[in-house]
Formats: sequence, C-alpha cells, structure tokens
Amino acid sequence: MLFKCLLVLVLQTIPKLIPAQSIVPGESIFDTTGYVEYLPGNLPIVISVPHGGYLQPLDIPRRNCSGCVYNRDLFTQELARSIIDDFVATTGCYPHVIINLLHRNRFDANRSIETAADGDPTVEDAYHSYHAFIDLAKAQVETDYGRGLFLDLHGHAHTIQRVELGYRLSRSQLQQTDSQLNQATLIEESSIRTLVGDNLQALSHAELLRGSTSLGTLLEDQGFRAVPSRQDPFPIGSEAYFSGGYNTGRHSSENGGRIDGIQIECNQDIRFDETTREKFADSLTLSINEYLQLHYFDQYQSNYCGLTTQTSEESKPERITVFPNPARDQINLNTPTVPLQLTIQNHLGQKVRSLSWKGGPIDIQDLPSGFYLISIRKNKEWISTQPLIKH
Repeated sequence: MLFKCLLVLVLQTIPKLIPAQSIVPGESIFDTTGYVEYLPGNLPIVISVPHGGYLQPLDIPRRNCSGCVYNRDLFTQELARSIIDDFVATTGCYPHVIINLLHRNRFDANRSIETAADGDPTVEDAYHSYHAFIDLAKAQVETDYGRGLFLDLHGHAHTIQRVELGYRLSRSQLQQTDSQLNQATLIEESSIRTLVGDNLQALSHAELLRGSTSLGTLLEDQGFRAVPSRQDPFPIGSEAYFSGGYNTGRHSSENGGRIDGIQIECNQDIRFDETTREKFADSLTLSINEYLQLHYFDQYQSNYCGLTTQTSEESKPERITVFPNPARDQINLNTPTVPLQLTIQNHLGQKVRSLSWKGGPIDIQDLPSGFYLISIRKNKEWISTQPLIKH
C-alpha cells in the first residue's frame, strides 16, 4: 500500500516523466516517453536491463560522444523476460524489472546523464524515469523486506565464454589474496558492502565473492562457468573482465543503504542460443533464490513473497516515516530517536543535503520540486531509507 501511494505521488508530481497507471506485480508500467518499461514486483530483487532495447526512432538522433559505446547487448531483454517467467514458475512471485526499450545508440542507461542522453531532452526524460523506477523498486523492497539485491543485466563479447560478475572491484583487486580482499578499504569499494557486515553465515568479503556459496559458485554448480567463483576465483593476467559500471555503483550498497548490487555479464554462448538462454534463465533464478536463502533470509524459500508479511519486526529497519509527504516547505520525522544523520539524494542519485537531526522540522524550501530519497543513520549505522515528494 505504501508503494502504491508513493508511486501515485510520483506520477502526479512528475507527470512529464511517468503517467498515472495501475500497479500490479508483473504488469508493465511505461513512462510517458514510452521508452522505459517497469514491471513491479513483490520479491526482494530488482533487475535492471540497460542495453537490451531495440527502438531507434527517427526523431531521436544517435548519440555522438567521445568514448560512447553503441552496440546493444543482444538478447538481454529476452533473457530478463525469461527470468521473470522462471521466478513466477518457481516462487509464484515477481522480481522488480526495469527495461530500457531504446537502442543503445540512442540511450545508454548505464552511464551518467551527460553520456547516457547526449543532451537530447526526450532521452533525458527517459533517463530520469529509468532511475526513478529503480529507486521506487528499491524503496518497496526495503519497506517489505528491509534489504534486497539489485542486479544489472548485461551481455559481453569477450573471448572466454563465462559469466562475469561485477562487484565494483577491478580485475587486479580480485587477483589479491583473500586476506587483502577482507581489508576495510576494499570492502568499502564493494557493491555488496552491506552484505559483508550483515549476512546469515557471517562470511567474509572474500567468501561472499568466491567462496562455496558465492553467486558465481552457485552458477558453476548449475553448469555455467562464472568468475569470480570457487572454481574460477579471478580473471588471470590481463583477461577481459567487466567489474561493474554506473548502475551497480549508483544503486548498490557501495554508497550505503540495504540494497546490495551485482552486475551480471552474460557471454554470447548463453545469450545467442534460445535453448541455452532458457536453461541459463532457469539456473540463474535458482541460484539467486538460493543466494537469498543462504545470505539474507533463512525463511525465504519457504515463504518467498509471503516473507513480506511474516518477517519479524526485529529483523526490519526501524520504522521511521517522513511527514508531511508530499511536502512543500518543511518535513519532520515520526521517531523519538535522536540524534540522527540524514542524507538527501535527488532522483539522479546526487547528494543535495546532509545534516544531523536532533528533532523538530527540517526546512526544504530550497529543494526543487521532485522525488528524493532520505537515508537515515543512527551512530553511523544505516537504519532506514524514506522516499520524499517535494512540491
């Protein structure tokens, strides 16, 4: 219910980006450009598909920027839709999925707005919608489950036919020893930073990256080669490897919060053959479900989306709400806990305000109208993220 209210508020507040539509898990919502599709879910999983679009409208020029990449990630959109079907067949529930329908030569949804849209106003609108949908999905996951997983789905053309899992750690960093990977400096750079400090088995960073229950090892156990994993712990020498890009950095716990992130780069042998693609979709779905059961929710596979109503209050973040919401001049928090540290981000993921809250109203008159996320910490520990609509 909170998610529906928030989405309606966003649709009403930013009508240029997203039209008012009903919200049903698994049923598509499109922004007003028609180029971004959001399939709402009810699982603690958010999947982004930034490079699988086909559309090349003549009224949107090709991007023309230094260093731009224009190739589509072939069959990643089809792979994502197969993954949705497999989650429904396996769990009866839906992941949140956001898909860029534009060809990459028009819109690169895995870059900052300057490169992503190359100054085209329609593509800039699509960019804002794309990331607003991801932020809304993440907020719903945090509301229902307290934590979750963001997956950025890609395809690569590297010679070695294996799945590359990106944790925002470079090839050379993965080549370091487990002891080095477990140092605080590398954990702080990791897109599963929050999971390292809070996982059911109390595993180390290195174990979560390439141990016996890492996502890569779970995929290897399903018959699909993956790096990093126990079987293939790091790219050797100068082997090609994608470590995780803009989306994984922006939407993961690398910068705080309770949503961890992994970039999934699928090789051509997986994507180009329909039979293999369907088999991989099934194996990836099983692996993600097992990963969540092993590291996030010990009752997950017996409840799936039912866990949203059965999770104990003790395991959820502290219940804090922002009011009034929407707001025009000031906001307040409905918690007796003080002091709290607040960070406010706009719909681009940019930090626009940091403050220590000791009670009383917070002046927001200088913030432009739009959608914001407020991250709330107590004694430097994250406890909640709250959406805010500013009129």
